Amino acid sequence: MATSDIIQTEDFNKQSYVDVCSSVSKTEKQKTILSSITNISKQELIIENKKYSFNESEAIREIRIRSLSHWPHFIPSSQSMISAGWFSCNVNDRVICIYCNTICHEWTNNDDPIEVHKRLSPKCPFVLSMPLVNNSPKIINDTLEEKFEPSHPTMAEISRREQTFSNVHWTENYPSIESLVSAGFFFTGVNNTVTCFYCNGSLHKWGAKDNPMIEHARWFSNCTYAKHLCGKQLYEKIQTAKKKLNLKENKIDKDELTR
Repeated sequence: MATSDIIQTEDFNKQSYVDVCSSVSKTEKQKTILSSITNISKQELIIENKKYSFNESEAIREIRIRSLSHWPHFIPSSQSMISAGWFSCNVNDRVICIYCNTICHEWTNNDDPIEVHKRLSPKCPFVLSMPLVNNSPKIINDTLEEKFEPSHPTMAEISRREQTFSNVHWTENYPSIESLVSAGFFFTGVNNTVTCFYCNGSLHKWGAKDNPMIEHARWFSNCTYAKHLCGKQLYEKIQTAKKKLNLKENKIDKDELTR
C-alpha cells in the first residue's frame, strides 16, 4: 500500500509545493519540471469559491502530465495518477498534490490513485471537485481488460531496466537508453538487442532515428504495455499505418509474380 506524508501549511503561498516536495528528500535534485511549474501565476491555484467547483487550468494540468512522463510504474499507470491530481516529485515514485500538499510514495499494484487521494485528504479541493462516479481509465478493467502479467517481472521497474545498460557502450547510432527503457525494453547483452519486460518481444538493428515506443507497438501489436504506453489514438494510428504498408508490400509482390 502507498505511504504518505501530509504536510500542513497555514498559508500555501508561504511554502511552495516545490519546497514541500523537496523537504522530504533534500539531497535529491529536482528536475527542471519542478522549477517550471513555479513560474505559473499563483492566481491559477486559487479556488474560486468554497464549494470547490473549480476547473484546473490547462497550464497546470499540462505540467503535471509532463512531470509524470517517466512514471516508474505500469500499475498504477501515469494516466491514473494524472486523473487523480498527482504531480511527480521526480524522486523515485514520490508524488504530491499541489492543492493539499499531500505527499505519497511506495505505490503498489493494488493502489487506486484516486481512492488513495480521497482517503488521505478528503477535504482537498481537487478531491472535492471529482465527480461522485469515477470514470477514470484503468488499465486493469476499463481500457484493456487484461491482467498485469509481465514476462519478466523483475524488469517491470524502469530503474531495473536502466541497470542493464549500465556497463554498455551505447552509441549515438542507436535510440537513447532513456527512450528504450521508457518503451519497456531492457538490454539482453547481445549486440543491440533489447527485450520487452512485458511481452518478451525483442528488437535489434536499431537506427538513431527509430522511436522505440512506436517500433514496440508496430512489431508487437498485442503487447499490453505497448498499447497502454501509446494510448488509444496513437496505437490505432500505428496499426493503420502498418496495415497500409503491408497492403502496399503485398501488391508489389503480386505485381512481380505476374510479370
